[in-house]
Amino acid sequence: MTTTAAGTARGPVVSASARAAVAYTLRRTGVTVGTILLSLVVLVVLWQIAISTSQISSFITKGPLDVWNYFTQDGDGGTAASHQRTLFALLGVTLQDASIGFLVGVPLSALIAVLFTMFRPVEFMFMPIAMLLRTVPLLAMAPVIYIIFGNGPVTAALIGTVVVLFPLLVNITVGLRSVSQQSVDLVRVYGGSRFTVLRKVAVPTALPHFFASMRIAVPGAITGAMLYEYLFTSAGLGGTVVTAKAAFDYQLIWASTVFVTIVSVVFYTITAIIEAAVLSEWGPDAGKSTGR
Repeated sequence: MTTTAAGTARGPVVSASARAAVAYTLRRTGVTVGTILLSLVVLVVLWQIAISTSQISSFITKGPLDVWNYFTQDGDGGTAASHQRTLFALLGVTLQDASIGFLVGVPLSALIAVLFTMFRPVEFMFMPIAMLLRTVPLLAMAPVIYIIFGNGPVTAALIGTVVVLFPLLVNITVGLRSVSQQSVDLVRVYGGSRFTVLRKVAVPTALPHFFASMRIAVPGAITGAMLYEYLFTSAGLGGTVVTAKAAFDYQLIWASTVFVTIVSVVFYTITAIIEAAVLSEWGPDAGKSTGR
């Protein structure tokens, strides 16, 4: 009877805690989505103003309405359905190239950040290399990567990794080192090792820094993939910009640019939603944010 009563008493507490976590996640998500939508509206207005006041030929410059018509109305260049199929097919290629660099760059950045935190001499050895990757323009580094590794997934992975690596590495390292000394001392008093401190205290503390850099890395991986396609292939959205420019198809160029921008914003928003959900449960202020 005692166990049953205790279990019954704990049930509403767990349920209330879960509801608070969901409410916190929804609140953070609503703020993020609202901010992004407002930013997009402002961007579209500024875009239209810039097009209307410029003296550039309308054959080259396209406004928001032109791009919308390209997606939704038939024209001389093809039907709206064919335009949509083309862009989604190109997006699939670009996302495949982006995923290669992203899936390599994120775990590699996290691993190096942990090594930097646990073993300080490793940082002194390899941080100059990371700084070099950040300092040298990617446009200048990409041909060198291409010459060494040729055209293929290795080159796509390396270019994407260079874009993703540095922001993640720096932010995760800062997050892992921002643990309070009181928390470290508390873990060590109970016999915890450095790895226990890392797992129990440092990782939750670093989660906000990790997701802050992930919001940069996700669209950055797409940018790296498009650069790879622009320079070395004729596939994907990046390669299409080259072929469309040669064919004077500026409508396709503008539509591709707007399309990949919207996709990047969508992935940014998804990352922010995942961040809110994760931090509400495992972040450093999880108990405070959800009222637990």
